[in-house]
Amino acid sequence: MAGIVPDPTVYQGVEDIQQYIERIFSFMKELEQTYKGRERNILLSGHKCTTGSIGAYFKGIPEDGNIMRYASGNGAYYRYEFA
Repeated sequence: MAGIVPDPTVYQGVEDIQQYIERIFSFMKELEQTYKGRERNILLSGHKCTTGSIGAYFKGIPEDGNIMRYASGNGAYYRYEFA
């Protein structure tokens, strides 16, 4: 995934992208377990890696691993629903 997200081998203190995605997915599973089947609106905001990870939670991780295709731009948003 070099060039897509910050490379932890280049930038000190950057979390490994796989660990980051797992952490976001864990949070999303927690939200889903809590709110699935309940009519609620939940606003989540974050930088591109975060919104890309959220998109990947709902759409699946692309074959090429580029979760950034799901990232929202500045001021943009996506709507997702827990199935």
